[in-house]
Amino acid sequence: MLIIFAALLGGGIFLAQRILYARWWNRGVNVTLQFEKEMVRAGESVKLSEIVENYKRLPLSSLKVKFQCSRYLVFTDCQNGMVTDKYYRNDLFTVMPYQRITRTHQITCPRRGYYGIEGIDLVGADLFFSEELTAERESGAFLYVAPKILSRQEIAPAFRKINGEITAKRYELEDPFTLRGIRDYEPYDELKRINWKASAKTDELKVNERDYTTVNSVRIFMNLEDTGILKSQELVEMSICVCASLVQEFLRQGILVSIFTNGTDCITRERLSMEGMNGPACLDTVYKALARLDVESPMPAFGDCLGRKLFEEASLYTIFISHDRHEDYMELIRSYQKRQGDGFAIICPVEDASEKRPVKGLEEKIIYLCEDRG
Repeated sequence: MLIIFAALLGGGIFLAQRILYARWWNRGVNVTLQFEKEMVRAGESVKLSEIVENYKRLPLSSLKVKFQCSRYLVFTDCQNGMVTDKYYRNDLFTVMPYQRITRTHQITCPRRGYYGIEGIDLVGADLFFSEELTAERESGAFLYVAPKILSRQEIAPAFRKINGEITAKRYELEDPFTLRGIRDYEPYDELKRINWKASAKTDELKVNERDYTTVNSVRIFMNLEDTGILKSQELVEMSICVCASLVQEFLRQGILVSIFTNGTDCITRERLSMEGMNGPACLDTVYKALARLDVESPMPAFGDCLGRKLFEEASLYTIFISHDRHEDYMELIRSYQKRQGDGFAIICPVEDASEKRPVKGLEEKIIYLCEDRG
């Protein structure tokens, strides 16, 4: 009789806890994934915090936290992860009532991009592990990996040529806030420039002579097409690095910068176009926009989406960046040269010096960048 009573009692406890866990196991369970920084540079490391909280009296003897992210986020601790098309993580926790557990993962970011962890899967169990209980949580964790900035040695050939040409093509605009002096009135002067106080003192019309300020502006057109049979992902990425490096230097010099490319934003799916950026305060915006460029989807032809834009405001100094030198693209640049003159440069990343071949009609304008300087 005692054995039967114990069996009934045990069965009752088993059923009770099973019902209890089935209804309440994921109540008050919060899981948060959070990167310590919003943005890092390609090649740098960042920490990811995994926080598990149990705000109830019911303990969780087994809680699996599963999430997936890009395989280009490399976890230092690989014991609980698996890499296939993505990186799949599966961490096991035992969480007592009203307990918070924090684990920190070290991640290396070898490649530019925008990386997010969209969802978290939870797998729990009752006290006797008789069945698996599942739930989902939102994540919202994301990370910008900005393009690498090239060293001065790597980018020097481009800067030497471009800075020289920009300096030669500077133009002056009148500065309305700086008074250089007062001179006699001339018939071509506007009435608003007359200094009435000085005119009354001398009994002759006098006008204000304003000082001049130097204004520099450049446009960058980046072509991310890759029409070769063998795709060159590294050279496409280097083109983006070149763009980031140039923009950083120009903005620090006080030069106005605009960027146009046939690449699209991986979130909005719109073509990247940024105009009139001025000053170092714009750098983070540029880095984030370049990080979100999608170079894996089919790329529209450069001339189709940017041909018309190229000939607008064409008096500004223009920089072309592309590793791909297919004939349609080069012919468009030749047409630009015929109509607008020589106020432009072409930057072409290549794998080695053997790819530095002349381009008909543009030999003096093309700048090759590669690791091999020979």
